[in-house]
Amino acid sequence: MELNEKQKDTIFKLFLFSMIEVICSTFYATISGLAGHFYWSVKQLTTSPMGMVIQILNVIILVDGIIIFLYLLIFVIMLIKD
Repeated sequence: MELNEKQKDTIFKLFLFSMIEVICSTFYATISGLAGHFYWSVKQLTTSPMGMVIQILNVIILVDGIIIFLYLLIFVIMLIKD
């Protein structure tokens, strides 16, 4: 199967955003492991510096996941279209 330039670009962007997702998830797991718990209460998220970092990582992971879903959707549409 030969991919055109748009499909190759979409695969590259998909790979790039997937790597960002993996890195952020690794940081999340590392910070949660160092803190000693993976379930963060509202008090812990708002009062500790690690909680603030966890909140930022959660937002990045959420937005990045939405972008990955959209690129997958675009890629599948391009494959079906051809």
